[in-house]
Amino acid sequence: MHKKLLGLLLIVLLSSTMVFGSGFSIYEQGAKSMAMAGAFVAKANDVSAIFFNPAGITSLKGWNIAIGGTIIQPQASFIGPTIKDPNLYNEAETETFFPPHLYVSYTFNDRFSAGLGVFVPFGLGSNWGKDWPGKYLATISKVQTIFINPVIAYKISDNLSVAVGADIAMGDVDLEKVVNYPVRDIDLYSKLKASTVGYGFNVGIQYKPTEKLTLGAAYRSNVMLKFKDGDAQFEYPSIDSSDPQQQLMLAELKYLFPNTKGDADLELPTFTSVGIAYDFSDRLTAEFNYFVIGWSSYDVLTVKFKDPVGGKTESVNERKYENSASYRLGMEYRVSDNFAVRAGYLKDNKAVPDNRVEPSLPEGDRNIYNIGFGYKWNNLTFDFAYMLLLQDDRKITESVDNFNGTYKSLANLFGFTLGYSL
Repeated sequence: MHKKLLGLLLIVLLSSTMVFGSGFSIYEQGAKSMAMAGAFVAKANDVSAIFFNPAGITSLKGWNIAIGGTIIQPQASFIGPTIKDPNLYNEAETETFFPPHLYVSYTFNDRFSAGLGVFVPFGLGSNWGKDWPGKYLATISKVQTIFINPVIAYKISDNLSVAVGADIAMGDVDLEKVVNYPVRDIDLYSKLKASTVGYGFNVGIQYKPTEKLTLGAAYRSNVMLKFKDGDAQFEYPSIDSSDPQQQLMLAELKYLFPNTKGDADLELPTFTSVGIAYDFSDRLTAEFNYFVIGWSSYDVLTVKFKDPVGGKTESVNERKYENSASYRLGMEYRVSDNFAVRAGYLKDNKAVPDNRVEPSLPEGDRNIYNIGFGYKWNNLTFDFAYMLLLQDDRKITESVDNFNGTYKSLANLFGFTLGYSL
């Protein structure tokens, strides 16, 4: 699991909180690679190469099909805020997410292969409940992006392959929080929903300078998501219909905070990875990857509203995210022709600056440990992986939202992939 995304339109409620960053990007797109900490760009020797490095599918034969998913169980808590009580403990509700993956490839001849991948590289969410100290920043944040990725790959020579693909990304966002109208000191509950489709591309290259050494590199482009006519709705307080003053108050709230539409452009980050794999023996392979998510594309978010919200038709928010790098080391030991064990470690660095960390994205630097196995029976394969994600505590002292405190997070992930070749 790798670092986090896609918030949008909470700005509609006078501030912006994003489900966004390294911790909400999902790099666990195949159980074999997941058990090796995602260090799979160079070797890329199963059909999940469509995600990691599509040039790798030239090493496959005939038809290859794989389906699976990752069970993700994050846990997050917040101690604070310091302006209220520096020892106040707040725990997000425990939720389970299951981003699936599906891959199909076919090798036409010794040179040419094609494939199709369907996966969820950005998603997840958080739920802190409707009545906690950070309710004006975020209560519920949920996001999902489904990518459809057709690819073609060509083997230039026996030791060099290249590939190119197209990304069709479908994005959905559902964000909720509380908004306070200070003139009357009244809280309103807001719900935001939006969906759209964006487009991008991916490329890969795989080179084997020797029989034991394999090099690989892959790049996945930005995808621009243009959200149009997203729904922004408010739950207004109950009133006594026989009281003219309360009727007047409700009319005022509906005028200032109308149910309306909003537009915003959100640019998803690039994925860039390079890797080196070495076969120490016929049974043991190790791989190292350097991986960067280009979160610097998320610098400023501008939202335009069809009707004024809080007296504004446009809101501009600086987020100033930074590119996030991870270092991945994975190993596979083939106990027999049918059974392999795998392990890996990765160091994942934060994307969100200290002063921009908020409840919808309590992310930070991470140490991640992985184990797993693979079993092959005739043309059928089964791969399983377990990941323990331990995040460093993130103490915030200069929040731009004036919401300082300490975030704690960890997650357990379980991945499986069932494959068939013919």
